[in-house]
Formats: sequence, C-alpha cells, structure tokens
Amino acid sequence: MTEHKEETITYGVGRFVIEIPAEMTFSGSYSMRTFDIKEVVWPETGWMEHTTATWKNLIDQIRQTDPPKDKTSSLIEEKEFSEIGKLCKAAFSYKDPRRPNRGYIDLLASSETMGLWISSFGKATGKEFMYEKATDLARAYRPPSKGEGRVAVLPDKDSFYLRYGAIDLPFEYAERVNILFRNHPIDRELVLDVEMDVVQQVEQHGLIDRLAAMILTKFVPGLKIEKIRTRKRNIAGMMGEEVIYRGIEEDGDSGLYFAWEYPGQKNSAHFPNIQIGIRAQDDNLAEKLALWDAVLDSMRPAGR
Repeated sequence: MTEHKEETITYGVGRFVIEIPAEMTFSGSYSMRTFDIKEVVWPETGWMEHTTATWKNLIDQIRQTDPPKDKTSSLIEEKEFSEIGKLCKAAFSYKDPRRPNRGYIDLLASSETMGLWISSFGKATGKEFMYEKATDLARAYRPPSKGEGRVAVLPDKDSFYLRYGAIDLPFEYAERVNILFRNHPIDRELVLDVEMDVVQQVEQHGLIDRLAAMILTKFVPGLKIEKIRTRKRNIAGMMGEEVIYRGIEEDGDSGLYFAWEYPGQKNSAHFPNIQIGIRAQDDNLAEKLALWDAVLDSMRPAGR
C-alpha cells in the first residue's frame, strides 16, 4: 500500500470538514435554507473600497436589466443593516422581466477580511420574509480574522462550515454543498468532487448495485468496465458504499473512476446524502488510491 503524504487545507462541507491537497484549486457552491452563499476574500487593505465597488457593480447590473412591463425599474429598493458586520447592504429587485411576480434578494455582509454574498428569489410579496431570513444568516456568519486562513471548528457548536468561514446556526431546512477540486500535480486532469444534500427521500439502490446494473445492461455502449474495488466503507460514522473501476472505451482510451456515497437519512443535516468522487487519467493507480483513501479518511463531523 502506498502511503500518501502532502500538505492539505481544511474545507467546510456544511456540517463536516475535509482535508484536500493544498495544491488543488477550489470552485463550487454552498446553499443554506434555500439561500445561495458565496464568500469573497478582500485584499489585505482597502476592504471598504472593495466592498463599495462590488456593491455598486451589482446595483449597476440590476439597473441595466429590463423591468417587467408594468414596472418602472428593475430595482425595487436598497437597504442597509448597520448592526451586521462592518457593512451590510441588501437589494430587492426584478431580474427577470418575464416574471413580474418574482423578487430577487442580494445581500452583501462585509468584514475586514471577507465579504459574504447571500442571494435567493421568491414571490415579490415575500420581500420582508426574505430580508429576515437573509439577515439571520448574515448575523450568524463567523469570518476568519486577519492572518487566519479559515475559522476554527468550535467544539460542541453545530455550525455550517464554508470554504473560509462558518454560519453558526443549527439546521432548519434545505442545506447543500457542491464543491470541486482540480489540478493535482499527480494528474492535472484529475477532478475531485464533493456533494452534500439534505434529502427528503432516501435512494434505495446503492452504488454497488448501480455499478452492477450498469455492467449487466451495458448502460454506456462500447464502454468496458473493470472493477478495481467495491465494498462497504464507513466514513465519518456513516456506512456508505465505495466503487473504484477502470472504464475502457472501444478505441482503447481509459480512465479511472472513484466514488463513495452515503444515501443519507431523511431531513437530517448530520446524516445527509454525501457523494465523493474522483475522475482521473488511467495511470499511477497506487498513488491515486492513496490520495483517495487519504481524502475519505480525513472527513469528519464538525463540532460534534
């Protein structure tokens, strides 16, 4: 067995954290209580200027959007919440002229290190409700301090962890994480993805059964599948299923595929549906197995 050793960075996966090789690049999204959440890192100086410029750019984009036919402007209103962060602004608008009854909220809460975007949409008549829910999230956001790469995981604190910061609120409803990592030095084509979703319906067919069915039915014409490893595997206290296989196309091209999935429990943020996968070139199998095992074994519940 090849031992995997390299510098890693801790990333939030909602109510979990995971260690990812430091050289890999991050992209992806977080969602909590139906609001999309995105962090922006400010330069070390000039956070106010960057916040102001970023907000002005949003408002300019909204104003340039055509309003619905019976409206004079796409921007309904701007608001400022002086008690949240160093600076917190929100806008309620029409962004789709074809949907005059739909309103969009955008909120930017800023600290000296980070900006937090919170956005969603709903009925335009639900403006005050969306303000209330968005500001709840903004008030609970814990950004990293200056010189701190990311916030610490607090013991006995049930928080939703992001790329850098955390929202210190318990689960209420609808949480989702979809993040990707690329550009590992062992394989520049390698893609590692981590998805987490609180589900209302639990999938009854596991990864191993689905792989067997794919082989039996030749689900992908012309693709030969060579199983490398299939097994039950406990990750972070959740008994999921793991499959690793080689896919070989008719022209001889091949790739490696790694997957682990836990189906989740209904409406549970501590036991959500989690899917972790790697797609890679067909080489350096031992090293990639070691990388895969290290990533999976690093995932753990956050604060509990």
